Amino acid sequence: MKNSESSSSISLFVYLTVLLISKPWGVAASIIPNPISNKHYYSAYPVIFSPSSPVPEIKYDVFVSFRGADIRKNFLSHVLEALARKQIVVFSDKKLKGGDEISELHRAIEKSFISLVIFSPNFASSHWCLDEVVKIVEWREKYGRILIPVFYQVDPSDVRHQNGTYRDVFAQHEKNYDMNKVLSWRSALKQSANMSGFDSSHVSDDAKLVEEIVQNVLTKLNQVDQGKSKGLVGIEKQISPIESLLHLELEDVRVLGIWGMPGIGKTTITEEVFRRLHSKYESYCFMANVREESERYGTNNLRLRNKLLSTLLKEENLKDDLINGLPSWVKKRLHRMKVLIVLDDVKDAEQLEVLIGTDDWLGPGSRIIITTRDKQVLAGKVDDIYEVEPLDSAESFQLFNLHAFTKHEDLEMEYYKLSEKMVDYTKGVPLVLKALANLLCGKDKDIWESQARILKIEQIENVHDVFRLIYTNLDYHEKNIFLDIACFFDGLKLNLDLIKLLLKDRRYSVSTKLDRLKDKALVTISQQSIVSMHDIIQETAWDIVRQESVEEPGSRSRLFEPDDIYHVLKDDKGSEAIRSMAIRLSEIKELQLSPQVFAKMSKLKFLDIYTKGSPNEGSLSLPQGLEFLPNELRYLRWEYYPLESLPSKFSAENLVTLSLPYSRLKKLWHGVKDLVNLNVLILHSSTLLTELPDFSKATSLAVMDLQFCPGLTSVHPSIFSLKNLKKLDLSGCISLTRLQSNNNHLSSLSHLSLYNCTSLKEFSVTSKNMNELNLELTSIKELPSSIGLQTKLEKLLLGHTHIESLPRSIKNLTRLKQLGLHHCRELQTLPELPLSLEILDAIGCVSLENVVFGSTASEQLKEKRKRVIFWNCLKLNEPSLKAIGLNAQINMMSL
Repeated sequence: MKNSESSSSISLFVYLTVLLISKPWGVAASIIPNPISNKHYYSAYPVIFSPSSPVPEIKYDVFVSFRGADIRKNFLSHVLEALARKQIVVFSDKKLKGGDEISELHRAIEKSFISLVIFSPNFASSHWCLDEVVKIVEWREKYGRILIPVFYQVDPSDVRHQNGTYRDVFAQHEKNYDMNKVLSWRSALKQSANMSGFDSSHVSDDAKLVEEIVQNVLTKLNQVDQGKSKGLVGIEKQISPIESLLHLELEDVRVLGIWGMPGIGKTTITEEVFRRLHSKYESYCFMANVREESERYGTNNLRLRNKLLSTLLKEENLKDDLINGLPSWVKKRLHRMKVLIVLDDVKDAEQLEVLIGTDDWLGPGSRIIITTRDKQVLAGKVDDIYEVEPLDSAESFQLFNLHAFTKHEDLEMEYYKLSEKMVDYTKGVPLVLKALANLLCGKDKDIWESQARILKIEQIENVHDVFRLIYTNLDYHEKNIFLDIACFFDGLKLNLDLIKLLLKDRRYSVSTKLDRLKDKALVTISQQSIVSMHDIIQETAWDIVRQESVEEPGSRSRLFEPDDIYHVLKDDKGSEAIRSMAIRLSEIKELQLSPQVFAKMSKLKFLDIYTKGSPNEGSLSLPQGLEFLPNELRYLRWEYYPLESLPSKFSAENLVTLSLPYSRLKKLWHGVKDLVNLNVLILHSSTLLTELPDFSKATSLAVMDLQFCPGLTSVHPSIFSLKNLKKLDLSGCISLTRLQSNNNHLSSLSHLSLYNCTSLKEFSVTSKNMNELNLELTSIKELPSSIGLQTKLEKLLLGHTHIESLPRSIKNLTRLKQLGLHHCRELQTLPELPLSLEILDAIGCVSLENVVFGSTASEQLKEKRKRVIFWNCLKLNEPSLKAIGLNAQINMMSL
C-alpha cells in the first residue's frame, strides 16, 4: 500500500451488501446475529458519543489496517477469502498514489463504520500504521465508531505497554519523531489494546480465528441497521418468542409457522428474523409472495421449487426435472447444508407440498419459516405455530404518531386526544395504522375532527372500513387509478413506465396520482418498479366495486370474479360502465360467445383473458366469429385467441399492449393501422401465423415477442424502420429464411434473438445499441462485416451454426463479454478477439485449427478471460494449444 517505505501497512475497505426485503408496514429491519462468545475477548471501555459537529456519511463498512510485510501472503489471504465467501466486497487501495495516500486513508477511516486493526510483531515499525490507529481511536471517541483489534502472533500486553518488539521500535521512534507524536501513538495503542478483540494464541488455528473475526465483523455490520429499527414498534415483543420457538441451539430440522390476519405484520416480522439469523447459515432463501407467485406460475408446475433450489444451491439455471422427487445429487448436497428458508404468504397445503414436501432433505440445524393467513395450511406441517398479535394501545399510538407527524415535537393536547381516537379504530393492525396516519399527516385539526366524526358514525368494525374511509378522501382520478390497480393491474407484474402509458390521461399526471397513492400507503412500488398493493387493500377495493351495483355485475366498472363475468357474457348484460375485465379461463364455465359480445362495452379499456398454468383454450369459443372489439382498448391479452384475425372494424389506435399468445391467428388484420400508442406486441406460439402487417405507424413499439411462430416465413420490412424498438424475439420461427435490414439501422434495438430459426441462412441486422444477439441453431455461414459497428454488444451467441470464420472487425466489440461458439463444426479459425471478452465457449468446434491468442503472458494479462473452453477441438495447431494452455495457467494463478 505505502510504497514509500518497506515497513508500511496495507489498508482495505470492505463493503457488505445486506439483503433487504420490505413489505408495506412503514418499518425497517436489521440483522443482529447472536454475539460471539467472549472467551477470546478483553473487556471493552465504554464509548463516549458526543457529536459536536455533523457526523460524516458512512461510505464503507470496514477499514482494515495491518502490516503488509507480516501477514500479506498468509493470514491476510485467508481473511480476504473468508470475507469473499460472505459476499463482502473488498476495495483495495492499490490505486492510491504517492502523497495522496495518507489523506485518502484518513478520509476512508472517517467514512468507515468499523476499523479492524490487525496487530502483528512488526506493526509498530510503520509510522503510517500508527497514524492510522491514532485516527481510528479519535473517530471512535468522537463519533462512536467501532474498533476491533486482532492480536496476531503478538501479546496484547506488548501492544498495550509497548513491550517486546514494540519497545525496541518505540526507542527508535523517540529519536526520529516529535515526542508529542510518539506519545499520541502510545496512547492510541494502549486504548486499542484495551478493546474487546481476538488473540491468536487463544485459538487453535488460523482458520478458526478467521472464522470468528469474520462472524464478529458481520455482527457489528448488521448493527448498522439498528437505527432504522426505530420504526419497528413492538418488534422485539414479537421476535423474542419466535427465536425461542426456533430452538436455534438444537441440531434437528425444525419448521415454524407464523400465522395472523392480513396487514398484521407477518412479513415484516419474518424479514427481521431472517435478517438477524441468515448469516448463521451456509445458504438461505427468502421466498416472498408465494401465494401470488404460485398463481402466476400455476399449481401444476414446479418452477417455484426450482427457484428455491437454485437459490440454495447457487445454481443459476437449475433445469432438472424434479417432478418425481429430488435427484440424488441434489439431496446429497442439501443434506450436507445448514440452510434457512422463509416461505412468505403461503395459501394452501399443496404449495407447501410442492416446495418442501418433507424436511428430510435438509442438513442438521436447518430451519424453515412459513407465514400464512390460514392456520389450516400449517396443520401437520410444522413443529410450532406463532400467532402474531396486534399492537397494544401504547405501541399503536407510537406507530401512528411516527407517520402522522413529520416533526419531532410535543403533541398539542387536541392532537393527542384525536390521535387516541384514531388509534382506537385501527384495532392494532400496523398496515391500517400507517394508512390512517398517512391520510391525516399534515392536515388541519378540522380535517382530523371531521374524520374522527366519520369513523364514529360509520361504526368501524374491521380494517376494511378504514381503507374505505381513505378511499373516500381520494379525488376522482385517484379513485380510478386505485381501482384499476386493485382490480386489473395488481399481479400482472407490469413495469411502472408501462402502467403510466396504459393509464395516460391528458387531464392529469399519472405519475403525480401514483405518488399520492403511494404516499397514502395504498400502493407500493418495488425497487424493480413493479406496482402492487397489499391483499387487504385490494380486498377493500374489490368490495367497493361490488357495491357499485350489487344485483347487476354488468353495471359495475370492473369485472374480476368468474361467476359474475360468466353471467354478464352469457346473458349479454354488458354495459358502457365496464372499464376492465379479467377472465381466468380455467375458472370460468365453458361458454360460446356471440359475435357482438363486447358491443355494449364500448368504454372497455382493459381486457385480460388468460391462463395460469392450466391451459383451457376451449372455455370461451366464438363459433360465429367476432365482429366487435371496443376501440377504447388499451390493454388486450387473449391467450388461445380462437380466430384467424382480429375484427376488421377494430381500430387498435389506443392499444398500448397487445398480447395474443398461443392464438389461431393467421394474420392480425389487413392494411395499415394507426398504432401510434402500441408499446408491446406478443404473439408467441401462434403456430398458424404466416405474415405480419405493416407496422410503419407503430412508432412507439418497443417490444415484439414472436417466438415459436413456425409458419412465419418473413417479417414486414416496416419493422426495420421502428426507431423505438428495443427487443425483437423470433426464437423458434423455423420457416424464417432471412432477416436483413438492408440500409435501415434499428437505432434502439438492444436484444435480438433468432435462436433455433433453423432455416435462417441470410442475416444482416445492425443496431448501435445492440447488447445481446442470439443466433444459435440457425443456418448462417457468416456474420455481416458490420458486426464490428455494434460496439455496445456484450453477448454474442453463435452455437450450432455453420459459421466458418468470424470477421476481423469482431475485435472492435470492446464491450463483448461472452462469445458462444459451441458446436460450430465448420469453424476453422478464430481471429483476434476483444480484450473485454470474459467467457469463450468453443466446445465441439471439431474443424477449428487456429486461435489468435496473445503468445506471451504479458499480452494475455491484458485480457479479461475468465472461462475459456475448447473441449473436443482436436485439430488445433501447436501455437494455438500453447496459447490456450498459457491462458489456463494464468486463470489458475488468479484463482
